[in-house]
Amino acid sequence: MRTGLYNEQLQMSVVESPSLAGRRSAREVRAHWALYVGIGLLTWVALLYAVVEQVFDTNFYVLWEATALLAGDRPYRDFYQMGWPLLTLLSTAMQWLVGYRLIGEFVLQWAFISASVVIGFHLAIRLSHSIWAAVTTTLVAIAVVAATPTFQFPKLFFYPVAVWVAWWYMEAPGTRRAAVVGLVAAAAFLYRHDHGVYIGIGALLAFLLTRAVNPASRRWRSSAREIVAFTVAAVVPLLPWAILVASNEGLIDYVQTRAAWGRSWSPDRFPYVALRDFNPVSVVVGGALPSRAAAEHWLLQLTLLLPVFVLVRAAIEAISRRRNGERVSLEICQTVIASAMAIIVGIRLFREDGYFTVVLPLSAALGAQLLAGPQHKAGGAWRIVQRALAVIMLSLTAVAVAGYVNAWDLLKSSEIDELGPTYRLLLTTPPIDALEPANKARQVQRTEWSRSEADEQQKIALRYMHDCTRDGDRIFVTGSTPYQVGYYTQRPIAGGHVQWHHGWRSDPLHSRQSLALLQTQSVPFAFSTHDPVLVDLEKYPDIRRYFKENYVEVEGGRGLLLVDRRRQSTGQFGALGFPCFR
Repeated sequence: MRTGLYNEQLQMSVVESPSLAGRRSAREVRAHWALYVGIGLLTWVALLYAVVEQVFDTNFYVLWEATALLAGDRPYRDFYQMGWPLLTLLSTAMQWLVGYRLIGEFVLQWAFISASVVIGFHLAIRLSHSIWAAVTTTLVAIAVVAATPTFQFPKLFFYPVAVWVAWWYMEAPGTRRAAVVGLVAAAAFLYRHDHGVYIGIGALLAFLLTRAVNPASRRWRSSAREIVAFTVAAVVPLLPWAILVASNEGLIDYVQTRAAWGRSWSPDRFPYVALRDFNPVSVVVGGALPSRAAAEHWLLQLTLLLPVFVLVRAAIEAISRRRNGERVSLEICQTVIASAMAIIVGIRLFREDGYFTVVLPLSAALGAQLLAGPQHKAGGAWRIVQRALAVIMLSLTAVAVAGYVNAWDLLKSSEIDELGPTYRLLLTTPPIDALEPANKARQVQRTEWSRSEADEQQKIALRYMHDCTRDGDRIFVTGSTPYQVGYYTQRPIAGGHVQWHHGWRSDPLHSRQSLALLQTQSVPFAFSTHDPVLVDLEKYPDIRRYFKENYVEVEGGRGLLLVDRRRQSTGQFGALGFPCFR
């Protein structure tokens, strides 16, 4: 099923102009909108079902900052915001709106993910000119989304939006459209700084390619106006944030410390090295569904190859047009933008196999183009070969996705039984009441506590710290993934950050700053989600000495929970008899 040539503007937009909609029959418009709505609703259903597997520590990574803001903390003064200010503000607003319930964070994530899939579907139609191909690859993307950690939602959302807006600018370049591209780059930067940088590179490429295919856009005056419009629109929204940072933490120090943090999480090897063991047969060896690791590796390799395949095909078509005396089409340049964005993001963000998901909507769009076959005139035999290869790759991908989803237990009927308890956890306030009810935690004996599994002991510790602290208290939090602690205990964190396990700000200057901050704060407890607190603090000798001198380990706590020995307790916590300070 074809939707017509893009250059004749017969594809539909997510928001169509009245003039274009007027050229369509009412039935066609309704059918197209029904497709978009259906894709969006199907994504929501998949996410609502998969929530059983989504309530885990990393998906809380912004909530500790939201908790601090709701408690009255000031970012860049009371805590070192990690580099996603707009994301923190939205998360805080959702918690305020829903009354400090976990559902607020997940609704926020689900909304962005659903929007990203719909936009990816739109891009797929534009690239492939084929509704069946776009639907096919989008359904594959929805299945992957269901088994993907929802904390990836800003990456899933902003890159397809950036491509969509860049295409819109390229259709009719002007100051207004250039400004919109700048606003998208600014929003992405405030969501996470590197997103704005990569989208800015894509915007520059779109600007250059527009000049290559549209002679009317090459006038220096209009080009200068568009550059100014983009720059102003990108910079002005950043000024209030920059002023806030400069007046507290200091802008230069902020840039240096966040850049160091970003480098520590960058890929440790060039992602395309993963293609050295490219073997499509690996996903069907053994006659059973592949493991999650095998599925992820294949899906990563495919994600790396897709934009390269598409770029090669675009180059072949461009060369063919030039030989025939034709101009390189706008559509070819837009294909280059989508492919280049996927390659840039892949090189910068694919630090492990599972991160193939961050360009999932773009991969679905590029895959749809390959699945639909070449748009230019091609020999019948070559067209058949390309279609056959695309179908084979799609079949292997479907097997890999089935293994990927199955590894998260989403194909088990028992998942349905867990939906009720999971949604109670999401809807209960305070959230700790559903995670670890007070009457249950207070009945635990010392021997039972000491013998408990790590996860169960952690839940009891969260209940204890929630019940035995008061307004104005903070908790020192560390561990490899410590994000849920502040949220469940409803207390802001102490010392300015939670990345002690990873050695962030461990140089002498910043370590002294953190210690000075700690010494002015009320901190009854120090807690680690993984290694003992004092082990995590080995890179911070002064802070480690401070805790060793002034805090004592809770009996049976494996060094994960420390209590301030200088405080006078006001009571005891249940059968455990731990000191309370409420």
